[in-house]
Amino acid sequence: MSTESLADPLSPVAARPVGSLRLQLALGLPLVTAGVLLAIEWTLDSLDTSPEGLVRLAGLVVVISAAQWLLLEALLLRPLRQLAQGCEAMVAGAHTVGWSEPGEAGAVLSAELGRIGHAVEQTRTRLSQQDHEVRELRRELGQQRQLLQEAHGALEAQKRELASLARTDSLTGIANQRAFDEALRREFKRAQRLRGPLAVAVLDLDQFKEFNLVHGTDEGDAALQRVAGLLSDRFKRDTDVVARLGGEEFVALLPGVGVSEAQGVLELLRDELRALRLPDGRGDLTLSVGLAAFSPTHPYLSAQALLQAADEALYIAKHAGRDRMSLAA
Repeated sequence: MSTESLADPLSPVAARPVGSLRLQLALGLPLVTAGVLLAIEWTLDSLDTSPEGLVRLAGLVVVISAAQWLLLEALLLRPLRQLAQGCEAMVAGAHTVGWSEPGEAGAVLSAELGRIGHAVEQTRTRLSQQDHEVRELRRELGQQRQLLQEAHGALEAQKRELASLARTDSLTGIANQRAFDEALRREFKRAQRLRGPLAVAVLDLDQFKEFNLVHGTDEGDAALQRVAGLLSDRFKRDTDVVARLGGEEFVALLPGVGVSEAQGVLELLRDELRALRLPDGRGDLTLSVGLAAFSPTHPYLSAQALLQAADEALYIAKHAGRDRMSLAA
């Protein structure tokens, strides 16, 4: 057998597989990476299809694919290339060896087969190490994914908490003006559509600045919290909304309640607050109330007009001597 018959079939085998594998990896890694990232984003319900989101996703695909490429190049392709070079060197050595004697040819072939066996064993060891490293990498990726899901859950919880804080008065814990305005617009449209009653009461603590000067701001804050507690206890239907508009001013939104019914409940509330004396017994709290109600027989053009009517009624109650209720005209 001539050396040419050995060299010709080995040369393409040594050159083609590594290059073909590199091409397959170069084409496949970005596609697989993009698929994995899209699956994760879709699972977490955070897929952003905007141009900025797609650019960010493409950047992640490039970075992760490059990192995988470098890892595979160092752990797999380079050893394969070295093996291919060894095979080429063996073939080149076969051309230079003059196998003129059978014993000499057998010794050379045995030596070359020994080298091939050693190279195969080294490659097997390296592949085993790489398989172990791949399993470790998968385990770390699983841990990172779990951490990412936990961080996503914590972020969603923080978002919900911030949304709640944006609609809640920090001192009293009841709704703030933003939440009340939204509820007023919603309930006013519903009352117009259903032609049902809707009462709005604006409540203001009388002479509260003097109260703070005499008893201190801490006791003033406690008084505001007492008023908020009474309002929440008195108006506890799912549709009722009580809110603090600011300072010592509160408001109650009562869907489905007419003027006479609202008036009776608010008078009882004023009596309860008056009886709620300070812990040291040095004073009491009183409320002035302005009440307005929407009904088919007494309509208002807008939710703001209804609230303005209650404000004007409160102004009348204040100037009539405080500690009383006034009805909108």
